[in-house]
Amino acid sequence: MRVVVNETFKMFYGHTPLKLEAGQVVTGSLAEVLARGARKRVTVLEDEQPGTGAGQQEPPPPPPPPGTGDPSVPPPAPVGELDIDAPVADVLAWVGDDSERAAEALRQELEVEKPRSTLVKQLTKIAGE
Repeated sequence: MRVVVNETFKMFYGHTPLKLEAGQVVTGSLAEVLARGARKRVTVLEDEQPGTGAGQQEPPPPPPPPGTGDPSVPPPAPVGELDIDAPVADVLAWVGDDSERAAEALRQELEVEKPRSTLVKQLTKIAGE
């Protein structure tokens, strides 16, 4: 929340004396206090979207889907190919319930310098080994 002070005045906030100058823009919890209690001395700026008042934040926009050219999003793994460096959830999604894919993923995971123990355990279970 943001407010603009309409006239110079003094007040206490958090057991501290404050002098607010006319034209000063105030944000945060002090702005909320002023909007509730000193309504005639301040003007609330209407630059916030509805529903995003105190204590509420607008959720961040979803990330763009893979393959859209955004450099911050890795490209999707080609269909049918395993990216062993992918997150555990992605590797397990590639494997599904297929014991052959689980065995292949397990083989590749055990070849990396530091195999992920939780992934190895889950792949072993799916592969039936």
